[in-house]
Amino acid sequence: MDVFNDDALRLVLERVDSHVSLVRAAAVCRRWRRAIADAAFLRRYRSLHAPPVAGYYRDSSCGHRFSDAPVFDLSSPPVVDARHFSLDFLPGGAASWTPRSCRGSLLLLWQVGFQDFLQEFPDMVVCEPLTRRYRRIPPPTDFNDCWQCYEFCLIDGKVDEVGGRTSLPNFRVLCMFCDRYSGLHAVMYTVGSSWSKKNTDHIAPSFKRLHLMGHGPDCWYFTRGRALIILDGSTGDFSSSDLPPLLEDWDSHASDSDFFITNGQDGKPRIFTVFDGTMKVFVMLEGGEWVLEKRVLLSEAT
Repeated sequence: MDVFNDDALRLVLERVDSHVSLVRAAAVCRRWRRAIADAAFLRRYRSLHAPPVAGYYRDSSCGHRFSDAPVFDLSSPPVVDARHFSLDFLPGGAASWTPRSCRGSLLLLWQVGFQDFLQEFPDMVVCEPLTRRYRRIPPPTDFNDCWQCYEFCLIDGKVDEVGGRTSLPNFRVLCMFCDRYSGLHAVMYTVGSSWSKKNTDHIAPSFKRLHLMGHGPDCWYFTRGRALIILDGSTGDFSSSDLPPLLEDWDSHASDSDFFITNGQDGKPRIFTVFDGTMKVFVMLEGGEWVLEKRVLLSEAT
């Protein structure tokens, strides 16, 4: 295989369908080992050979107080029995809860009837459907009617003694809220501990609310004006960058539902936006700069 260039070699190695076989391939020669050890290669390999997804929970409540239970849609082809993912063990039954976030084998839900951006803290649980266990999430002790909650994210716990990060005894919940006086705030709940304040002054010192514009495997993407706020799902830390100078009013553009952010197979964030009949795809470079990667005229593509 010495006749293959590095790009062709990586394409061949990406198609090795067993982790054990990949380890054996890395032992063949130094060139193969270097190719397999490359961080970009490992990201692509994990995306191509990810563990099978059992399915997805879908909210059927649409905010109504009386509704059906969350729906679990099996993956295709099915890899498990859907009955293993029933939420009937939750207090009040499955129909009392709305899925809000997930991480690994855990699901974050709040009680049906709670509305975003209200001055109350929802009745909230984190559960593990496969083991039929759950934990209630208590409100912050200093919660008051000046707070308006609008976003909850399930975050990895700290690395335990066997290297695990997310389990029912080991997870965190991040709550984003604003108040009428001082803008955006965030607090973090840790299992076995309590709520603690997260510093957001460095990323959004005066914002009242952020818009959730998408997520990748390990992060959430929020926007406000031309600022992109990234929440790391592994650490719970925030970072920020500037959006590309596409147009002046990103907020109104985002509210038109023609704007989305996610990760590509290479792990880099990408913005997908439609404006004046043209889809544009921007990619973030290593230094945080956004560049136009692709342009598609929709009238020619459809």
